[in-house]
Amino acid sequence: MSQPAHILVVDDEMPIRLTMAELLKRRGYQVVQAASGEEALEQIHQRPFDLLLLDLKMPGMDGIEVARRARERQPDAAIIILTGHGSLESAMDGIHLGVFDYMLKTSSPHEVIARVQAALLQRAEDKRRRELMQTLTSVVGELQGAAPATAEPNPADDWIAIGDLQISTWKQMARLGDKTLNLTPTEFRVLVCLAQQAGQVMTYQQIVHCAQGYDADVFEATELVKPHIYHLRQKIEPDPATPRYILTVRGTGYLLTVSPDEK
Repeated sequence: MSQPAHILVVDDEMPIRLTMAELLKRRGYQVVQAASGEEALEQIHQRPFDLLLLDLKMPGMDGIEVARRARERQPDAAIIILTGHGSLESAMDGIHLGVFDYMLKTSSPHEVIARVQAALLQRAEDKRRRELMQTLTSVVGELQGAAPATAEPNPADDWIAIGDLQISTWKQMARLGDKTLNLTPTEFRVLVCLAQQAGQVMTYQQIVHCAQGYDADVFEATELVKPHIYHLRQKIEPDPATPRYILTVRGTGYLLTVSPDEK
């Protein structure tokens, strides 16, 4: 039987911290609390965690700085940012590569558990992928002798090409021409979902279900997807104000065009 995941909940507001911790404990997780960024780092230095639930805005060290330092100590930990901001787009500012997602402090218990489960599942999948790569590299080395250190499986059908945009689900990377895109895990999953349905409209709810693995109502899905599309366009589009890759279908969702306008 697998051990319950260890989760660190960090928030300077005691009611929110206690509520989150109790909710997760009732689901069987092992939970440790911290009331500040400094206290969180002390906990991170003492023990490993599977997931960090970090408040974005705290006196002293904020959640982004905690995430940055935690990555140095525990690079495999999943990270979710908590925010009380009303503007989801502004709440995403400064969130760095490696943060799984963000979540409003007013989120329902069902949504909290769904996000935590999705983050832990993604962490487990990444771990299995790394272990598989290590095993394959070892096997290839044994069969072929001195195999090149950079040799790795590279299925021919792994790459999705749309204009100058290339996406590898195996390598978990995306390129635009010769430039490797610096995408967060959630941005990458949203892009893959759109690419797998290139030329077809995906609704907000379909994108959330595909990228995050759970169902949301239309309003929630719309608010969840928009910030990720905004940041994807900043990184992909030559002119984000006039997108030619990710097109908006008003009131419905988005479409990744199979023939980007070259104007």
